Amino acid sequence: MKVLVFGAGAVGLGIASFLLQGGHRVHLIGKEETVVKLRGNGLQRQGIFGSAVFSPQDFTVSSNLSETGRETFDYYLICTKSFDTEASAQQLKEGSTLAHQKCPIVLCQNGWGNAETFTRFFPEEQVFNARVITGFIRHESHVVEVTVHAQPIHLGSLFDGDVSRLQELATALNQAGIPSSVTDDIGKDLWAKMLYNCPLNALGAILQVPYGHLGESENSRALMERIIEEVFQVMLGMGYSSHWQNAKNYLQDFYGQLLPSTYEHESSMFQDIREGRKTEIEALNGVIVREGRKLCLDISCNETVRDQILFLQSKPIKSAKRGF
Repeated sequence: MKVLVFGAGAVGLGIASFLLQGGHRVHLIGKEETVVKLRGNGLQRQGIFGSAVFSPQDFTVSSNLSETGRETFDYYLICTKSFDTEASAQQLKEGSTLAHQKCPIVLCQNGWGNAETFTRFFPEEQVFNARVITGFIRHESHVVEVTVHAQPIHLGSLFDGDVSRLQELATALNQAGIPSSVTDDIGKDLWAKMLYNCPLNALGAILQVPYGHLGESENSRALMERIIEEVFQVMLGMGYSSHWQNAKNYLQDFYGQLLPSTYEHESSMFQDIREGRKTEIEALNGVIVREGRKLCLDISCNETVRDQILFLQSKPIKSAKRGF
């Protein structure tokens, strides 16, 4: 199987490492500085799924699609940040490798709205989503660590596409050691991830603590519960449903299963702010704010954390100076 991984950040490198471990052909598209590192040092994976090292000869990597020539691929995995979704779709549309084939495009991204963006460039039946609740941290441009794995990767379509086309990819990931499956309920899975990410990602960055610590304080728990209630109301208002009947039922699993399994995970938004990078806040809590306003719902908690992240994003976190 041949797979093009568009985006060589933490998620892209992590998923690519499993595909390589399974013996599949992988081409990575990344930023020039990342390309140089990968070509010179290969790809390394650490963490809970064990260590793996791949030499520069085990895969190919480039900063644009033109270097792939007219090579065909079985899958395109989009692993860019959500704010780069439109640019990624446009580059893929204009790339020569897509001019002569209609292979599945699988969005392995955070947030809501990425699939709708891609359907402005590609037919709905070609666009699929992956729900990934696995913690990846990129320590260097060529080194990725898997820190947590809360649930299997789920693959599916928001547009009634033929999900059987995804079975080969799910099988490949499973055989490589990372649990994966095809589902008919990917919409519910993506909203489950929104219910998980919206209370944890931003607050983890604002308070600078791992996920699990947020559940230890009565004050932070109250705030998370209000954020989740707002997300639930917006989801229902937009005409979607979830695996839970209401926010109260979700919170039982949130505190009982999801939060404990990712106790020491550090928010990707915290990592981005610390490194002075743009965050994905607008594809997470920002979606709840925009859609909630349209529905005339109270989204004040999501709005507050969204505004705080935007402030921190403009003024990256620095080590505090001690004084008297």
